[in-house]
Amino acid sequence: MKIFIISDNNWVKESVEKYLDFENTINSSSEIEDVDSVYDYIFVDMQVKSNGGPSLIRELKRSDLTKNTKFILLADREADEFQAKRVGADYFIVKPLSKAAMNLVFKN
Repeated sequence: MKIFIISDNNWVKESVEKYLDFENTINSSSEIEDVDSVYDYIFVDMQVKSNGGPSLIRELKRSDLTKNTKFILLADREADEFQAKRVGADYFIVKPLSKAAMNLVFKN
């Protein structure tokens, strides 16, 4: 499984990686331009540099490269669920991440 994490916070990247207990390839960056191949899942932090995570998801969903990718918004609060749904994120998880929340992403 190929996973990409878009975040400029190391603790967010480490949190996602910590709960992935299966074989996978993980790449990460704070730049969406670095998403240069097909990924199964892309985790996007709510705020990356001066960009909002929802706008990054919206932009990535326009690409043929990511048309079959599942997007997960790493939200700051429960109220961000509206933003996640509005941009078509497949899942949203409120930080700090938990094993239970991560398991829900990969069970579906």
